[in-house]
Amino acid sequence: MKIIKKITITEKTLLKNYPQDIFSNLSYANNLSTNHKEIAKKLINKNPYTITIIIENLNIDFWRKKEYAQPIKIPILPKYAELLLKYFFEEYGECEGNQIYGKYLEKYRGLWDKENRTKELDDYIIEFELEPHYKEKVMKKYKNIHELNKPRFRIERERYYDLPSPLNHIDWRNPYDNIFVWQEDNKKLIKRGGSGSSGQREINSLFTFGFGLINQSIPIPSYLFLYSDKNELFFIKKFSSLCLPYYDIGSNYFLSPNKEQKALQEMDFINWKDFSKVKKIVWFKN
Repeated sequence: MKIIKKITITEKTLLKNYPQDIFSNLSYANNLSTNHKEIAKKLINKNPYTITIIIENLNIDFWRKKEYAQPIKIPILPKYAELLLKYFFEEYGECEGNQIYGKYLEKYRGLWDKENRTKELDDYIIEFELEPHYKEKVMKKYKNIHELNKPRFRIERERYYDLPSPLNHIDWRNPYDNIFVWQEDNKKLIKRGGSGSSGQREINSLFTFGFGLINQSIPIPSYLFLYSDKNELFFIKKFSSLCLPYYDIGSNYFLSPNKEQKALQEMDFINWKDFSKVKKIVWFKN
């Protein structure tokens, strides 16, 4: 690793002014190739650039303040369905129960698709598999099935992600938000990568490799931001050539070491250690 610069996070390095147009006129792209070479071929002449937002944890003092996080109602299973599942797993145990339930999921997936997924897949299993076997047991203890089927909710607090639409929602498991942008017709299309799920890791790897190949012919500008523990967006730096976080590259989209090295050879990278409150960012070549 060859360190280019260590960026210390201070008030001087966190800027409020940045090129506003990089966030304008963005739309999510529909299905694109699942091959990084094809992505490079398709997007090389479409003015690609990247936006990386490092995300700090929200300050613990702000979680219950409505300016920083909103309370939301999350639906949970009615008591009746919860009891049916309870008796099912009591009979079969967790291991065998999960295997059987997995077979039920496959059994009813076709019907679920046929009915345009108008209800949850689990609803078919509850209605056709669990209820016939365990309803009688439930009703021996609970007489009012109407009460058992009442909707239930839990209250959670969702942090605001104060970015322009359509970027104003994020999977908060991500410590960073990688936004891959290119121009098509009169609008800019995007894909988002991160580490929060297997799908996000796949997109992150796929587009990192694809953009890495483009960057070998045409330098791709990269913009680095910080989303602070107070829900403020700060601009840190524009890189004239592709520069992305050195995390999760290769996850869920694997290349051999030689192919990976070739795809990334002209790129720069960043990393940081303090995920809750960023103090220093290391900019380097691998």
